[in-house]
Amino acid sequence: MHILAKTTFALAACALAASGSAAADELGPCPGADQVETELKNSSSSGYYIPGLKLIVMNKTVLEGYAPAVRKFIFAHECAHSDPVVAEDEMAADCAASHKGASEGWLDRPNVIKVCAHLSRFPVDATHPPVGVRCANIRRCSGLFGDGPQPQLQDAQRAPERNPDATPLTTPTVLARQLD
Repeated sequence: MHILAKTTFALAACALAASGSAAADELGPCPGADQVETELKNSSSSGYYIPGLKLIVMNKTVLEGYAPAVRKFIFAHECAHSDPVVAEDEMAADCAASHKGASEGWLDRPNVIKVCAHLSRFPVDATHPPVGVRCANIRRCSGLFGDGPQPQLQDAQRAPERNPDATPLTTPTVLARQLD
């Protein structure tokens, strides 16, 4: 069912990409990726990156009640996925978004809490660690909480080298990386 929802979301995004919304541009640029804002009422996704199309889709229906910093975080997270170094690594995308927000001044401590509240809506799956793990990573990468040194952006985005013949990373590997 999850795959069907993503497929439906992707097809709707393709149909709407040509007629994008100027409001999507308010989130800022994402070099190398196009962006569109939609009103998909039957989707719980707030944002989504479609790698083959290099397209970021932001769902206005879900996002309309969120603070501007949360919307910017979601967009920065999806934009990070367009970087081949980050690719599908959720922890690296969270880290890149929190580092960007803190360094640009739109992400502060109260807004990190709002981002974490938003992330708590989503279930854990093979690529998305538990919200507590993700929020600890976001806190650390933002450098706003004294949880350790703020990493350099390129280090925060650097995903481990992947062997195409190897088994994909699993959630326990992500958790082990987080605890280091």
